[in-house]
Amino acid sequence: MDVLKDLELLINSRSPIIAVETYEEERVEEALRAITTKLALPFFVWTVTEGLRRHGSETPLYDTQRPAMALGNLISMRAEGVYLFKGLDRHWGEAEVVRKLQDLARAFAKARRALILSAPQVVPPPELEKLVAVVKLELPTAEELRRLADRVIEDLSRQHRIRIELGAEERERLVDTLRGFTLFEAERVLTRVILDDLALTLKDLDRIIEAKKALFDREGIIEYFPHEEGLAQIGGLGNLKTWLQKRRKAFSREAKQFGVPAPKGILLLGVQGCGKSLAAKAVAKEWGVPLLRMEPGRLYDKYVGESEKRLERALQLAERLAPCVLMVDEIEKGFAYVADAEGDAGLSRRIFGRLLGWLQDRAAPVFVVATCNQIAQLPPELLRKGRFDEIFFLDLPSREERKEIFAVHLAKRKRDPSGFDLDALADASEGFSGAEIEAGVVSALYTAFSQGSELETGLVVRELKGTKPLSVTRAEDVEALRDWARDRTVMAS
Repeated sequence: MDVLKDLELLINSRSPIIAVETYEEERVEEALRAITTKLALPFFVWTVTEGLRRHGSETPLYDTQRPAMALGNLISMRAEGVYLFKGLDRHWGEAEVVRKLQDLARAFAKARRALILSAPQVVPPPELEKLVAVVKLELPTAEELRRLADRVIEDLSRQHRIRIELGAEERERLVDTLRGFTLFEAERVLTRVILDDLALTLKDLDRIIEAKKALFDREGIIEYFPHEEGLAQIGGLGNLKTWLQKRRKAFSREAKQFGVPAPKGILLLGVQGCGKSLAAKAVAKEWGVPLLRMEPGRLYDKYVGESEKRLERALQLAERLAPCVLMVDEIEKGFAYVADAEGDAGLSRRIFGRLLGWLQDRAAPVFVVATCNQIAQLPPELLRKGRFDEIFFLDLPSREERKEIFAVHLAKRKRDPSGFDLDALADASEGFSGAEIEAGVVSALYTAFSQGSELETGLVVRELKGTKPLSVTRAEDVEALRDWARDRTVMAS
């Protein structure tokens, strides 16, 4: 792990206080144990419940449970060493603790003595900002999760008769499914699904995905979606499909070795109901990566500072699961009025600015698919190259595309498309969006069911003729959107 190199370098360069942002204290402790063994340095661990003890020892030093007393002991020690303090950030509001940390920093800078702080989020008080070096312990790599899975399976197999029905390829899918969990979470969920029926099968992968979805749902900021339909289940959009197909393996190790940069994302603009959200979901299915959805409106909170924290948490969750697809649905609803955002004391500007910075500079392979219905409401700085790789326009489907869409929706409802007059259906649906075509098929199904008859072309045509599409009811808006997109975007079809 790069963090191992970072920690070793910081210790050798005599950084006195190092903060590691992580939820996994055990991984930090294990990493420091390996580093101190390599560097031949004593290693101590402190918690408020046990006090300060040398790693591997059962007996803590006398009267070191209080953080101020424990830090006083460190200052008095003259030998080199590394000291891991778990949860010390909870005491940064105590003046005595802050003062001792300042004194300790000066003393530790003269030798290879380092105080390591472990916490999920590190925000040092002003007095310590210049003294604390912050590193972030990323989530387990694929190799770490692979070793964990092998160990869990081996340990449980010694205790029970376990049936393993995963081949080499399915084992790799298991590792991919565990991405986004901490090692503790991954071990817990994997152990649970195996012990439930003393087996590890493909069905268990779906159960792990459900556990991951529940983890994200608890956050309430970002949603995790299981894979549903792929690009093959979407009619039309030939140019968009070709563009995405070329980048299908862009997150792979081979692509990185070849020098191919990871794609940043796309903005899908179009008439309502033309498949923007469906296309976004299909990308994740096609590329075999997790799909997350963020609604900008959910970021805003009535309490000061909370909206910014919610955005940071959402971006962290996305990076935690990378490589992944992050769908930002109807992005204009969250950032449409940034230009007139004085009424909220600049909150919208700050949120928007942070998102722009992240879109431009993020290192994690998070492919952003933003959907938009009203492009004129978006700030121009969001649209420039670098934030998105391309802007695609999803227009009303052509005649041939409408035939494809009818075939998809008929097959989806267990009807053979060859038994229908697709030409007649395409003619009857002139000006209809994909969503409106689907609604026509569903409505005809209801009619057929209520009449006790089978679904046939005439029923669908009658349902289509009995409704007016958006291209008629909002003709001016649709035409204005088409005019804007004609020379400014790439046509998805």
